[in-house]
Amino acid sequence: MAGLSTVEFVIRLSELRKAKKHLFFNCGEFKDTDCADLLVSSCAATFRAVGTEFEAPVNASHPGLVRMPLRTLKELVQVAGTFRKPELKLRFELGKVQVEKFILRHPDVTLGIFPNQKLDLPADAGVVDTLALASLLSPEQILDQGLRERVETAQRYASGAISDAEEALRELGIRRTRIQKLVDAHIEEKAEKLTSVIQGRG
Repeated sequence: MAGLSTVEFVIRLSELRKAKKHLFFNCGEFKDTDCADLLVSSCAATFRAVGTEFEAPVNASHPGLVRMPLRTLKELVQVAGTFRKPELKLRFELGKVQVEKFILRHPDVTLGIFPNQKLDLPADAGVVDTLALASLLSPEQILDQGLRERVETAQRYASGAISDAEEALRELGIRRTRIQKLVDAHIEEKAEKLTSVIQGRG
């Protein structure tokens, strides 16, 4: 039975396809790891991914908040297209998406989460911007923003770049700690600028 653990709405297939195309634009290497967030009211659904969002008219019988992997949204749209109907009913429960009578299951489909849009990044944000924002957030906030994979990728890249620099500068007697301090200072400077931007969004 539908309730607080269910989000359900009817949407036009054309709008669903537009939302998917919009969210995948510029996500690059993160198309398989980023998530899609849905904020569903009685008459509209906001589809959001890192750095972008798309609003579509809907008729919702059970409004609410949904999070799912972008790749699940892609699969959902592919399934929706097989029904050859202009409008489709979508139903979301924990770990499950239902398109008409077809059910997709994924453990990362969750309800009740929607990121703070003040803390967003551009879809094509680089390593420094990603690490700067991460430095301002708690681990829980990073998860809530759907940024864990992006942050971990940026951390791995930075660590590798520091190791490469350490190797190149070894003969000059420059230690890793000095390089790390330089990188940290650069990230901190970027974080200060980002803080001003975030406060301006308020």
